Amino acid sequence: MLLLGQFRELALYRAAYLRDKGFEVTVLVDIARAIDHIKYEHFDAVIFSYTLPNDVVVQLSELLRELRSSSVVVAISHSFNVDRRVSPDEIVRADDGPEALLSALRRALSKNIQ
Repeated sequence: MLLLGQFRELALYRAAYLRDKGFEVTVLVDIARAIDHIKYEHFDAVIFSYTLPNDVVVQLSELLRELRSSSVVVAISHSFNVDRRVSPDEIVRADDGPEALLSALRRALSKNIQ
């Protein structure tokens, strides 16, 4: 899975939690590298952090839907209001912690399998 956020330490914390739960996680904070990763690498899910600017999330979401339509999208947000152009499969509030992220990720992946 691909975890994208602007604050590396926070992204690494979330990635460590998800790795402890058995997931392979790539953390990227550089937008150009994220674009290349979306274009050329395999992954099942993308997690967008609220730390990214909205226009960047919209751009990456559009690219993701175009090139990796089978990948699920989980958005971490301060609220459940997320730009409709992002259209995440699941939304998790940042304040709800890593357990909520794990639950949202599992829900999104299980929906994708069905």
